[in-house]
Amino acid sequence: MRLRYTFRFQQMGDTWLGAAVGQNAHLFNGVLQLNEVGHFIVSELAELPQLPESEIILSLTNRLTKEYAVDESTAQSAVKQVIDYLKAEQVID
Repeated sequence: MRLRYTFRFQQMGDTWLGAAVGQNAHLFNGVLQLNEVGHFIVSELAELPQLPESEIILSLTNRLTKEYAVDESTAQSAVKQVIDYLKAEQVID
C-alpha cells in the first residue's frame, strides 16, 4: 500500500487541506481534508515503503501511540478510518 500522489498540506484552523502536487497531480481532482491526527497519519504513510496493508496499519498504529497519548485500540481505529478515507478518495493503492 502506498500513496498514489504527493500532497502539499496547508493548515486552516483545525483542518489540514492537502492538494496533490507533482507529475500526476492532474489525475487527482479534489482536496484531502484531514484533522491533525489524519495529517500525521498521511505524513507518516508517505514515508513508509510499500508494504502489505496489515503491516502499514501496525506501523502507523505504533507511530501514533508514540506521538499522541492514546492507547493502541484508539490509535488503530484512527489509522483504519484514515485508510478507509484515502481508499474512498482513491489516493492509495
